[in-house]
Amino acid sequence: MNQNYFITGTDTGVGKTHVTALLLAELRRRDLPAAGFKPIACGAGGRADAQTYRKLMRNEVPLDVINPIYLRHPVAPSVAAKLEGQRIDLDKIHSVFRLLTSDFSPILVEGAGGLLVPIRRNYFVADLIRQLDLPLIIVARLGLGTLNHTLLTIRQAQAMKLKIAGIILNDTTGRRGLAERTNAKAIAELAGVPLLGVVPHGRATGIGKICDRLWR
Repeated sequence: MNQNYFITGTDTGVGKTHVTALLLAELRRRDLPAAGFKPIACGAGGRADAQTYRKLMRNEVPLDVINPIYLRHPVAPSVAAKLEGQRIDLDKIHSVFRLLTSDFSPILVEGAGGLLVPIRRNYFVADLIRQLDLPLIIVARLGLGTLNHTLLTIRQAQAMKLKIAGIILNDTTGRRGLAERTNAKAIAELAGVPLLGVVPHGRATGIGKICDRLWR
């Protein structure tokens, strides 16, 4: 069976969905029965991510399977749930994940924001990753600030004994400043975990090689 992964970000807006969709599209191109799974989505456009994965999966499962928990408010899941008078059903997430594993492999699970985004009181995205028992792919920006955010994310993951498969740097802006030119090398030297690759702005170049590293 092909390895499943949990994909997290160093921050919101780093391109988790973009990278996950590129990986899913490449796996599907290789005729693997891969699936995208977005356990929790928040915000007015929050289901767009899940709809992207569903389209790449040729609409093989309902949207509520790809995204079982949807909250309208564009804030952290625990805050959105409180505003909407709901309690996030963790059992539902686990049962839907098990359902997907019976028909699809590999599965790419996209988290909400970063590791310490709260899902429920004293329960964070990192806790969900640990319960699902999945290795972690960290998506980070290519530009300025990524060294601090990436190293903090790695330290938190290690403190919670999560297995880190590697880092993908995503060029979210297309700028080629000094930070963008030097960060990949710095991350490779400082992170202590594999740098899987760099995704260029607006292109899928290199995704095939990243897939080769993740699914050998």
